[in-house]
Amino acid sequence: MVTVSFAGWEEGLVAPSLHEVEVVAPKLALKLEPVSSRLKRSLVHPNRGSVLRGLRYSPDGKRIIAGDYPGGIIQVWDTETGRQLTKIEAGYGLRGSAEYFSLTPDWKTVYVSREKRKSTRIEKNGKRLIRSEFDGDVRAWDLETGELRTKLQHKPPRNIIAMNLSPDGSSFLTTDELPGEWEGRAPRSVSLWNVATGEYEPLGDVQSYGGEFSPDSRTVAVLAFTDDKHYTTAINLFDVATGKEKLSIPVTEKFASAGVSMFAPDGDTLIGHVQAYADGNDFRKWQTYLKFWDTESGQEVASFPAEEENTGFLGLGVSPDGQLLLAKNWRGTKSKLYFFDVPNRKLVKTIVLGEKSFVRPPVFSPDRKWIAVTTQVFPTDVRGPAVEDVPQPRILLIDAVAGEVRETILAPQGFATSACFSPDGKTLATGGYGKVLLWDLTTPPGGSE
Repeated sequence: MVTVSFAGWEEGLVAPSLHEVEVVAPKLALKLEPVSSRLKRSLVHPNRGSVLRGLRYSPDGKRIIAGDYPGGIIQVWDTETGRQLTKIEAGYGLRGSAEYFSLTPDWKTVYVSREKRKSTRIEKNGKRLIRSEFDGDVRAWDLETGELRTKLQHKPPRNIIAMNLSPDGSSFLTTDELPGEWEGRAPRSVSLWNVATGEYEPLGDVQSYGGEFSPDSRTVAVLAFTDDKHYTTAINLFDVATGKEKLSIPVTEKFASAGVSMFAPDGDTLIGHVQAYADGNDFRKWQTYLKFWDTESGQEVASFPAEEENTGFLGLGVSPDGQLLLAKNWRGTKSKLYFFDVPNRKLVKTIVLGEKSFVRPPVFSPDRKWIAVTTQVFPTDVRGPAVEDVPQPRILLIDAVAGEVRETILAPQGFATSACFSPDGKTLATGGYGKVLLWDLTTPPGGSE
C-alpha cells in the first residue's frame, strides 16, 4: 500500500478522495541523477513526508513560510539560519483549495478556512431531501506567536469551502454552502467579510462561487450561476466598501463554466477563462477560451481559444510590471507555456516544455528577467504514486524576454508543487519532500545541467 499524493491533481483542486490505495504494478527503482549544485540549503518541515504549498518570502527576505497539505501545519523559518520560528497547526483535512492559508501583507496574521458538514437523508412531504448542517469558520492566528486570535463564523453557521484575502488585508471573501433541507446539494453563495469588525454580508441574490479582488482591494469579481447544472451566467463586480454590485459581465456562451483568474495589475482588465460545451447534456467535449474583459465597460476585449479540444489554461502568472502574462496548458498532447502581451492583448510566444511533463504554475523573478517553471513526469502504471515512484522534478529557468530555457535545475525526488523567488532575486525556493529547497541564483542561469 502507498499513500496517495496529490501530485497528479490539477492546480487548486482537491482530490475526490485521499486514502490508501494499491499500486497497480510493481515499480522498478528509478535511477537517480545528481542534484544541481545550486542547492544551498534545505529547510525541514515538521511533517517530513509532506507536500508543501503556499511558499512565500517576507518582504524583507528574512523569513519564509510554507504549509503542508492536507496536513495543515504552517511553518515559518529564518532564511539566514534555517531555524524554525513559528509553527501553526491549522488542522488536518481536505479543503476547497490546496492553497489553503492566506497571509496579511504585514506578515502578522494567517487565516485558514475550515469545512465541517453533516448530511442526513430525510423524507418530507413525499420528497427525498438532504438536511445539511454545517459548522465551518475562518480562523486567524498570530504569525509571531502562533496563537489563535479569533474565529469568525456565519449565523447560522455555513460550510466554508474556500476563502480569499484582499491584497491589503482589510477584507476577505468566503465561498459558502447554505444550511437547510434541499433536494440536491446545498446552494452556494459568497460572503464579503470586514476584517476589522468581523462582520459579513452576502454578495448578490443568485447562487455564486468564488471570486478575485482587484489590486487596490476596492473591487471583487464574483461568479454567478442560476440553473441546476450550474452553468455560469455572469461575472459580477462588487464595490468592496459598500457591497453593492457595480457591473455585471454576461457570459455569452449558452452552456459554459467560467473562472476568474486575476485582475491585471492596473485593475483595468479582468482575466479568466470560459469552458464552453456544445451540448448542455454532453460534458465529454468542450472548447476553452482565455478571455480578457474591460472592467469599466464589461466588454470582452480579447479571447484566445485553447489549441486542442478538451484542453484548457491553468497556472496563470503575471510579471511584476504587469506587461507579461503566462499560462500553462492543461491536458494537451505536449506541455506548453504561453506568453501574452497584456497591454496589447496578444499571444506573442509559445514554448514546449515537454512531451509528458506535468507543469506547475510559473513564477517571475522580482526584476522580471527570469521565469521559473517546475516540471515533473508521473508514472502511468501507478495510482497515487509514492515519492520513490516518481522521477526527479526539473526546474526550468527561462529568459523572460527571449522566451527561451537557459538552464535546467535537477531537484531531489519529491512532489515540487510550489515555488517563489526571494525579494532580491538571488534565491529560488521550491517545495521538496517535506522540505523547502533553496537554490542559489547569485550567478545568472547559463546552461543545462
